[in-house]
Amino acid sequence: MKVLYKYMPFRVSFFDDPLLRLTPPSALNDPFDSKPTQLAINKKSDFFFNASRADDDEPDDDELRSFYENDLRYGLEKFGIISLTENHKNLLMWSHYAKDHSGVVIEVSNEHPIFNYHHLTYRQCGVSKQHPIKVEYTNVRPGQDIPDTAIYEYFEYNFYTHFATVKGTPWEYEQEYRYLLTLDEADVGLVRLLKKIEDIQEPRLSVRHVHEDLYKVEYTSPEDRELLKWYLAIHQGRGNICDVILFKRLSRDAIKAIYFGCRVSDDSIKEARNRIIKSGFYSKEITFYKGKESDDLFEISFEEVNFHEKY
Repeated sequence: MKVLYKYMPFRVSFFDDPLLRLTPPSALNDPFDSKPTQLAINKKSDFFFNASRADDDEPDDDELRSFYENDLRYGLEKFGIISLTENHKNLLMWSHYAKDHSGVVIEVSNEHPIFNYHHLTYRQCGVSKQHPIKVEYTNVRPGQDIPDTAIYEYFEYNFYTHFATVKGTPWEYEQEYRYLLTLDEADVGLVRLLKKIEDIQEPRLSVRHVHEDLYKVEYTSPEDRELLKWYLAIHQGRGNICDVILFKRLSRDAIKAIYFGCRVSDDSIKEARNRIIKSGFYSKEITFYKGKESDDLFEISFEEVNFHEKY
C-alpha cells in the first residue's frame, strides 16, 4: 500500500500539531487485543526454561518462571499502538472513529517512514517497527498453534509483535495496519497538572497550557525526547501530574491529503486549513477533500475542496 489512512474526530488541535496517540493495549477498545493467552505464555515459558536452566545459587525455577510469565503477560504495556487502515470510504469506520461523519480521515504516505525516530531507541528494541504491520484476523486466539518464530527465540520480539497484530474476525472490516512503537518514542505528553506548574518545569522542557488543568509537555531538543516517558513517570510518582497520554508527531511530509466527513461544515474546513498554514508542522502539498453522500448507493465519494486563495 502506497498510502494508509487514519480516522479521527475533528479536533482543531490536530491541525496545529499533527499528533497521534501511542495507545497501550490496556487502553484499546477490545479486551482481547494484544493480550497473550495463557497457552502461548506456557509454551514460551517452557522453551525458555528448558533452553536455559537457572544455576543452583539463583532463585528457584517457580519464582523465575512466575516473573518471566508476568513479563510476557504485561510486556506489551511498554508499547503504544497507532492504527491505520487501507480504506478511507468505510461507512462503519466513519461512524465509529470519525464521530458520525463529522470527523476527518488523514492520508499518510506508506513509502517512507512517517515519524522521526529516536535512533538510540531503535537500536535497542527489536519490537518497534519503522513501517506498519498488516493485522491478521482469525476466530482462534493464538495458543499452542502460535508460530514457531514467536516461541523459539531468546528474546520476546516476535512473541509481542504476533499478539499485537492478530485480532478477531469481527474486526476484519477495518483492514488495519499497525505501528508498534516503544513508549520511549513519545514526542509529546498530555498531562493533568495536580500541583504548581513550577513543580514540573525544567530548562530543556516546554510546558504549555492547553485547557483548564491540561498541559502539553515536550523536550525542546530531539536528543532529549527519549527521556520524556521517564520524566513524566517520575512526576506522576511524585503526585505532580496524572492522566498521562503519550503522542507521536507525524513528520512534515507524511500527510498527503485530508478527507473531511460529509457533516463537517465549510467554515470548519477553512479553520482547519488556516491552522495548518500557520502551524509549521505541515507540508504545503496537502490536498483537501469533502465527503458527499451518494444518491443511489450506501457509499460516500469525495470532491476536492478548491480555495480561492493559494498558500
